[in-house]
Amino acid sequence: MIITRISGGIGNQLFQYAIGRALSLKNNDGLKLDTHCYDLNKEPNRSFTLYKFNVSAQIATRDDFKKTRIPDPLRQDPYSRLIRYALRILESNKSLNKRKVILEPDFTFHSEILEATGNHYLSGVWQSEKYFKSIENTIRNDFKLKNPLSETAQKVKEMIDSCVSVSIHIRRGDMVTKPNLIKKYGAPTHEYYKKAISYILEKHHTNGNIIKLFIFSDDIVWVKEHMTLDANVVYVSEYNLPDYEELILMSKCKHNIITRSSFSWWGSWLNQNKDKIIIAPRKMFIAETINDRDLIPESWVRI
Repeated sequence: MIITRISGGIGNQLFQYAIGRALSLKNNDGLKLDTHCYDLNKEPNRSFTLYKFNVSAQIATRDDFKKTRIPDPLRQDPYSRLIRYALRILESNKSLNKRKVILEPDFTFHSEILEATGNHYLSGVWQSEKYFKSIENTIRNDFKLKNPLSETAQKVKEMIDSCVSVSIHIRRGDMVTKPNLIKKYGAPTHEYYKKAISYILEKHHTNGNIIKLFIFSDDIVWVKEHMTLDANVVYVSEYNLPDYEELILMSKCKHNIITRSSFSWWGSWLNQNKDKIIIAPRKMFIAETINDRDLIPESWVRI
């Protein structure tokens, strides 16, 4: 059995599910999701969203941890914490695929994890398509919404379908308020977005079609007040749609400009336009200690 730890926002959840799904299919085994972070309110500003998609997994139970002899993360007493710590120490000299609890070492792709067999607990984010590229079609199907788009979202989709649509994701929130995240990520500058828009305009022959920018942001008011975008603009986030609908609408755009965010990464990766142009920041992290070589697919353009 594969149990994967689910945490963070919707983008992280999709990555965490994807590696678990790939490993469970390879081993012809079941996939369970550990959502204890939300149960214990360790993610107060996030919510478990995977159930909105056509995912093929169940929530892990206490019995699942007993059957697999994997330490139960829901048990928060000192003895249970000691057991989990001791197991990590005992397994630290093993190769990743031999560990019962596999902690993500860093942001680079570790192919040996996909050789793991038996019962494993995965803890990390696993931000690389290389972990699930072999089951790409399955992942795309799993990440379709269970229910139709809301009436408002459907109207936005009709606008997206009617033009040469370009999604732009502008993330602010904790990215510009929390010192640790500012040092790690840093928000892309206005200049980045201007260069990305210019690149698409130069590379894309519109043949008289209208190009529109569809703006997604967690601070749409700030965007409208501080960013001048010389094009037809639709501020999608003004409609107060749930994040899972915004992600799907982003994927319906012809082209995408992402920020340093797993949310817009997935909104772009799920784009099935064969002629799509996806633009990402040259550096996904400003922290020099983080290697992002496996994060951005080779076909995407880095500016």
